Amino acid sequence: MSTSEALAKAQVVAEVPQEARDKARQLGWEDGLIESALAKGFSLQEVWQALRGNVTGDQAKQFLAGGQMVRPEFKWMKVPTEWGIKARASDPELGLAIGDLNVGTYGDIPDVWYNRTEIARGSYPNPVNEDMGYTIFEKAIVWADCCVPLYEEAIRDRWISATDLPWASLEPLADDIERAVCQVMTEQSDRAYFEGALLSGWLPEISYGYLELKLFLSTVIYDVARHAEAFRKRALANGGGLGLQAPTDYMRSAQEARSYPELINILFVQDSTLLTLFKNGELFAQNQLERDLYALCAKDRQRMMDYQVERLKHYLFKHPERREEQNLYFNKGENRLAKDWTDPVVNEPLAILLGGGKGNIDEGMKKLRAFRKLQVQDYVDALAKATFYRTNLNGRLAEYLAD
Repeated sequence: MSTSEALAKAQVVAEVPQEARDKARQLGWEDGLIESALAKGFSLQEVWQALRGNVTGDQAKQFLAGGQMVRPEFKWMKVPTEWGIKARASDPELGLAIGDLNVGTYGDIPDVWYNRTEIARGSYPNPVNEDMGYTIFEKAIVWADCCVPLYEEAIRDRWISATDLPWASLEPLADDIERAVCQVMTEQSDRAYFEGALLSGWLPEISYGYLELKLFLSTVIYDVARHAEAFRKRALANGGGLGLQAPTDYMRSAQEARSYPELINILFVQDSTLLTLFKNGELFAQNQLERDLYALCAKDRQRMMDYQVERLKHYLFKHPERREEQNLYFNKGENRLAKDWTDPVVNEPLAILLGGGKGNIDEGMKKLRAFRKLQVQDYVDALAKATFYRTNLNGRLAEYLAD
């Protein structure tokens, strides 16, 4: 073999990707068969077509002997999925929503999704695929019908803290007021960030069969990340700074949850009371920016609570035998919440803002106690919407209702 021929052969060998060689070995291609095909004038692209068409080694040798490579059979075009579907927007003004895709067999969301791979619901399964490690396969554990429209609302209601809040309008506040505001913002930034981190950890556990739910939870994670960002910005935008770290007992209890129902019920307690806080943000806000911030966060939090209420209602309907078990999870959340509310880092800044200054702390504490009553009542009402009634509400929380 001449030097030029040897170099040409070495160049051909170097051009064959390792991925192609691995695929060829899986299909039983002998070593050197790829090079033989290339030497006969077939392109690397044609070789790839043969490999992707699962042409066996014997078939490749047979066709090479006849001077012709096997053409792909396009078996993927013959899978028995439902064909001829034309998804249409039910509301032309809103456009083609994910709910509009649930037509024919594609709208069948089973009570249990057995496939452990990342198969798209409605597609035909590959005979050999890897287990993706999902642990939640039961619809009743995670599902709420409202997650479908709530996803659409979430992606349409997105706001940007950098441009949708009037940062240039901020004016100096009294030192005690600014410190109180910054402490509240520090706490809320912490809580929002940690909740997003928790939900992010559970998202990979949920089977891909419940795609709409996973999409909605992704918007929740994005929302609370934006809240963490916006609260942090407010703490640093008006001559103040970050305050003391918020108590961590509550989030620790959520982090230690061993099941999705336990996690979401513990979060139910906090999310309900935070929704009340944000919906009544004008009581604490010192300027228009803070009023806007609370209002935007309230809208996001309302979607989260709508999901939690309907999920719990659906879960109790499907598993009435597990109703009493839920009390154990709510006990954990209520106990941690009641403890947080006695922490000076949590209650004193709010009392200062409600009272109008550190000098009016006693009046502020009275107003804060009345506000806590509203938060607890809203929480109990949210549970009632989910057909759940607490007969053993945490004693410290029940005291607020008794006022």
